[in-house]
Amino acid sequence: MSRDCQKISIVCPAYQEEEVLPLFHRELVTVLRQVEKDYDTEILYVDDGSHDRTLSVIRELGDRDKRVRFLSFSRNFGHQAALTAGLEHARGDAVIMMDSDLQHPPALIPELLGKWKEGFDVVLTVRQDDPHLGVFKRWSSKWFYRLMGWLSDTEIRMSAADYRLMSRRALDGLLELRETHRFLRGLVSWLGFPTAEIAFQPVSRKGGVSKYTLRRMANFAFDGLMSFSKLPLRLSLLLGLGAVGFSLLFAFFALVRWLFTPGALAFGSTFILISVYLMSGCILCSLGIVGEYVGRIYEQVKGRPHYVVKETSWDERIRFEDRHLQIGQGPHRKDSEHEHFAA
Repeated sequence: MSRDCQKISIVCPAYQEEEVLPLFHRELVTVLRQVEKDYDTEILYVDDGSHDRTLSVIRELGDRDKRVRFLSFSRNFGHQAALTAGLEHARGDAVIMMDSDLQHPPALIPELLGKWKEGFDVVLTVRQDDPHLGVFKRWSSKWFYRLMGWLSDTEIRMSAADYRLMSRRALDGLLELRETHRFLRGLVSWLGFPTAEIAFQPVSRKGGVSKYTLRRMANFAFDGLMSFSKLPLRLSLLLGLGAVGFSLLFAFFALVRWLFTPGALAFGSTFILISVYLMSGCILCSLGIVGEYVGRIYEQVKGRPHYVVKETSWDERIRFEDRHLQIGQGPHRKDSEHEHFAA
């Protein structure tokens, strides 16, 4: 089937980006002019509960550019939730997701589309070494992906960014996955569709500051680890077996010492304390790991939406049975629903 003149959706999360959004949109539009002779395009901004003028800037962009649609959250739900919302509401035959801070260069879009035309359902972008990043960020990122490679059955490409293209069939498969804790890089890899890679050199911000704090990065990494590996549960078993083995060795050592030097076990109280602390630590670690998994099961069972929409740029007079689309619940839209959300 020819892919000429098909629709392309650009999904762009934004949080506190009032300074850089006009610059990003100008550069994005310049690149889209190169492909609009072959593709119909839409730009979908997702305001992740910003407290500055981000939403106002997006409204102004929408007034000037009819390709622009937007969602605005009732509060900050996080980057992965914003991407999920954009993907659920995108109408394109292929969807490109990218950050709106210009660290994901729009100039790569023609190359992404070229790989898609070659038959790849997923086109990843892979960051080259960024000299602007601090030593800690580069070191932690490298070791996170190595740890994921050791612990997970799902291969996640090192240095892969959330800047990627997905075909409609790959996107439909992704939207069937309803995990509460979203780690899209892992979920996309888990799907297993034909994948291509494009390297890019990240650039420094042209406005604003990064919103990815150390705490957000740690939570993101933890979500990825817990979502794609059962090894922590097995680790608790290994800790228990190790503690039992240590206790047996100590008991054997004490018995041998008592046989050869009776009355020489005055030092025993120290070792007893050590073994008690070791056993207690193993038990607490095991309970903590199990508790984390149980907590995630509890959150999944509650079935809360990934996000809540406060405002959209299109007609919100939707049918009651379609209401789940407005709060981040339910499967992807059908063709009739695509038409329903048309501007």
